[in-house]
This record gives sequence, C-alpha cells and structure tokens, in this order.
Amino acid sequence: MQTPYDGHTIEPLLEQMETGGQQLPKELVYDRGGKGKTEIRGVKISIPGKPRKTDTAYQKHTKRKKFRTRAIEPIIGHLKSNFRLAQNYLLGETGPQINALLAATAWNMKKTMEILKEKIFFYFSNLIRLLFNRNILNEKLKMVAC
Repeated sequence: MQTPYDGHTIEPLLEQMETGGQQLPKELVYDRGGKGKTEIRGVKISIPGKPRKTDTAYQKHTKRKKFRTRAIEPIIGHLKSNFRLAQNYLLGETGPQINALLAATAWNMKKTMEILKEKIFFYFSNLIRLLFNRNILNEKLKMVAC
C-alpha cells in the first residue's frame, strides 16, 4: 500500500470535520507537499513560497512566522518521550485510544500545574512584600514616636 500524495489528504480531513459537526476554517496553512489546489470547499490553502518583490518587510515577517509555526510536532515528541506515548501498554481495541487520552490528560495537567505554580508564587511574593513593608512602616512609626 502506497502513502497518498499530501495534496490529496486535505479534502478527506475537511470532509471529516464537516461530518463531525465542526466549522471549517477560513484558511488552512499547509507545508509544501500540499501544492496543487489553492482552495477546497471554500477553505483557502496556504503553502510557503518565495516572498514577492512587492511585499514589505512586515508582510515578509508575518508570512515567515505563519509558516514556521508547527505547534503539534513538538508536543507529540514530548508526549512520546515524557508521557509514555512511544509504546502502548494497554491491550485491546481501545487500548491505543486510552493510552493517547491518558498522555494528553497528563500533558494538560502539567500545563495547569505550571500556571497554578506561577500564580501561587506571584500571590505569595506579594503577600511577603506587603507584610515586609508593614513591618518596616511599624518600626519607623515606633522610632518617630520615641
């Protein structure tokens, strides 16, 4: 069995989104393998290319930034190495799905804990600063009263 051409994998994904009740995006950013069609089902297909001579520096920067964003690939790498997604330890037909769900849940919990840690540290440091400032003011008032 051969793998399909990258440009032919976009339409089935959009079909799956429609049947799943999801709204189709206005623009789909794809890699250079998706050459061929510029629009499928009303969705604009953007692929990277050389900048035009008429593009300003800002336009070049935004295009470069848009096409360099690959958020899912590093996350999958972290899930495989840090959250035991590289090997499936669960048996059965639903084992791989449960394994992926547990790994994604652990990833989200880790992100939530990092946010909570930052917030707790922020409030704790503000509390210490407030108490420290009150002690200094009380000591200054005692010195003035003497």
